[in-house]
Amino acid sequence: MRKNIFAVSLLFLAFPALTHASNPPTLATYTVSDTTIYPSDNSGLATTTTIDISFSEQVKAKASIEITSADGTVIKNLYSSSGTVTNPAAKIWNGTNDAGTRVNDGVYTILISATSVATNLTMTDSSKTITVASVHSATDSDDGSSNSNNATTTAVVLSAGTGGPTEFLPIPTLRIITGGDRTISSNADTAFTAVVYDNKGNKRDDAIISWSFGDGMKKTGASVFHSYYDQGEYVAVVHAVTSDGGDALAEIKVMVKDASIKIVSVSARGVTLSNGSQRTLDLSLWRLSSGGQEFKIPENTEILAGHTILFPTQVIELPSANSAELLYPSGEVAASYPVGAEMKLSSASVSINTMQAASPIISGKNTKKNDEAVNAPAAATELAAAGAALPQPTSSEEKTPPVSGVFHSPWTLGLLGVIVAAGGAFILL
Repeated sequence: MRKNIFAVSLLFLAFPALTHASNPPTLATYTVSDTTIYPSDNSGLATTTTIDISFSEQVKAKASIEITSADGTVIKNLYSSSGTVTNPAAKIWNGTNDAGTRVNDGVYTILISATSVATNLTMTDSSKTITVASVHSATDSDDGSSNSNNATTTAVVLSAGTGGPTEFLPIPTLRIITGGDRTISSNADTAFTAVVYDNKGNKRDDAIISWSFGDGMKKTGASVFHSYYDQGEYVAVVHAVTSDGGDALAEIKVMVKDASIKIVSVSARGVTLSNGSQRTLDLSLWRLSSGGQEFKIPENTEILAGHTILFPTQVIELPSANSAELLYPSGEVAASYPVGAEMKLSSASVSINTMQAASPIISGKNTKKNDEAVNAPAAATELAAAGAALPQPTSSEEKTPPVSGVFHSPWTLGLLGVIVAAGGAFILL
């Protein structure tokens, strides 16, 4: 009885191994980047496709990826491993055969095969295909003319190796959502976002989106940031292309204006900003700088036209200081406090006496409490820089009028000396 139980136990333990031994390797991952390619076309569509695979276990040498035609003929040996492998590098097919010649338009099958190192069992997979196509205008007439007002195009696909009729695949019409025209501040990084839909209402996250901002800058991506450095009106053009032939353009009018914003106070409570313009001002990704530290203003932070807001110390966590700067996302200074903080006065133009004459403007009675804004000494600086009139000396300080300029002349003094010398010589004689 015990022997029987022991035998059953061994069989039970060996069952997973026996089960594993009966199964060939499988594809753990298998992706094809583009199922339709347009080799040699300058249409902006996909001209190659990427095939990426990995196996569930280690496989022997000669694991392969082949491209076959409709009749099963291997036209391209895309990959053959030289040793054991589990996750080979992704392979790219450009629509050519082993001789480097472009294949005919048609549908081609991807054939994958591999043999397990552990079990010596072989797997094959032919579940995916790639269509090779050419792009022609659906509105092209027999004489080669085309209607530029109709942007609809059709991909022409020939049945491979069967001599069957030509098959026309419709290319989708794309619609780009951008958020429309806008007014932004110069030097400020601004987000530009595009969402693409096709004529069936499907969101096309696979679309390749590029931007031309009208100032010489181009960027690629569904969401990008851009700064305009000069005021004016620009046209930003967004271009969307999909792998199945969709192609669309959209324009955005961008009005760039100077940001009429200033720092009105810096105190223990925080930093107060004022929007002096007639439009709502977007401060996304601007920065407050004070005491050698910075606070990045989060996205979608706006100040209404003609309004003032306080950025509390508890939020910005900047060290207490009597000065601060508001920086554009590009790092340039948009506003500073005190207002005259950026003025550089030379000692040649402003004398010590002038500064002393202007200094009484800042007195103890003008100093604010800690919980109020600190007044900048801008008034004194501006007054001194402008050449403020100095107080007139009192009567006790009046100087004696100078002697006539004749007696200060060296010629006059020399003549008097000659006369005196001649008189002394005459007396001695």
